[in-house]
Order: sequence, then C-alpha cells, then structure tokens
Amino acid sequence: MTLPPWIYLAGPLFTQAEITFNRWLAAQLRSAGYTIYLPQEECSGVTDPQELFAICMKGLDRATLAIVILDGADADSGSCFEMGYAYGRGLPIIGLRTDFRGSGEHMGVNLMLTHSCTHLILTSTNPPPSTDTVTYLAVGEDVVSPLVDVLKRLVTARSSG
Repeated sequence: MTLPPWIYLAGPLFTQAEITFNRWLAAQLRSAGYTIYLPQEECSGVTDPQELFAICMKGLDRATLAIVILDGADADSGSCFEMGYAYGRGLPIIGLRTDFRGSGEHMGVNLMLTHSCTHLILTSTNPPPSTDTVTYLAVGEDVVSPLVDVLKRLVTARSSG
C-alpha cells in the first residue's frame, strides 16, 4: 500500500478570506485522506522571521508534493518562492487558480509558474476542454473534486513510475 503524499499547501495568507480558504482547502484534503502541511497552522503564534522561514523550509523539505494557490493580480511572492523550491527538488506541483481574472502571459498566469507545474487547475469564465496537464473549471465550480482527482493520478503515476 502506498502512503498518501506529504503535501505542502502554499498560498497567500494576508486577508481573512485567504486564511479561511487555505484552512478550508486543507480540511477538505485531509478528509480525503491526505497529509497536509499548511504553513499558516505550523507558524501560528511565531513572529520571528528566521523561525518562520525555518518552519516553512522544514515543511518543504519533507514534502513529496506541493499545491500552490495562484490567485490574485500576481501570485503571492512567498508562494512563488515555495513553488520554485519545490520545482528545484523535482516535486510534482499542482497550481490552483480560482481567480478567473487573467494576470499573466500564459493561460492567464505568469509562464514561469505555469511551466513549473505538473498540473494546473484554472478557473475561467469560458473554460475550454481540459487536457492531461490542465483542468479548467467554471467560475464557482467545486475545486476539491478535481483537485483530489489530480492528486490520485499523480500518486498513482509516482508509485508506478
């Protein structure tokens, strides 16, 4: 039996909405059987910048997969660093964009980010058909089911490859 991956969930956490969404998404994935490392939980109450960095790096070093939330006018810079670190480690990365406003030159996202992802889940007002590497969602469509489907595929591919 293959153990579920240790998933590092990177995303912005500067507004109440972002914090709430991150918690909700982590809870949904945990209820689906995944181990989620959510930096905002792990760093709760910590104010020292060096300690915050060390806690996040510990999670990234233990991760076997990363999910990165790419919402906003420009993806969060801390999340982009975490994505780059995960990419450098050769981890599978799922990019999740629930924001239908485009903000970059490739599928509405910065091309360095899209090309770092193993799979993208993108929200669109007029979603084209999904592909092997991109899942398109309509605005307001559930993100959890498609995300879990992608996770299952990535876990299966890793365990058989």
